[in-house]
Amino acid sequence: MSRARISTTVDRDRLEACRRLLATSDSKLFDRALSALLDALEGERERLALRTMPYHEDADLAWEAPTAAGLPYDGEVPEDVRRLAAVRRRRTRA
Repeated sequence: MSRARISTTVDRDRLEACRRLLATSDSKLFDRALSALLDALEGERERLALRTMPYHEDADLAWEAPTAAGLPYDGEVPEDVRRLAAVRRRRTRA
């Protein structure tokens, strides 16, 4: 990861509180804060996109799923599925 030097003035009380709670370097503290900010901003953009272009109004996305066999499945479990399950159980015990 490439690094960039910053110089700024911030709220002293908040900075001290974060330093106390995280007990880490300022660079890691700011990396964490920037990551949280970036996540929040991306979330806001996604919510805005969904509000302006809802899935259910997009003809390419609004399709009816084909009907399938009813669930729950009450039939017999096929033998190949039983064998596969037995193999996987043995692997997890080892």
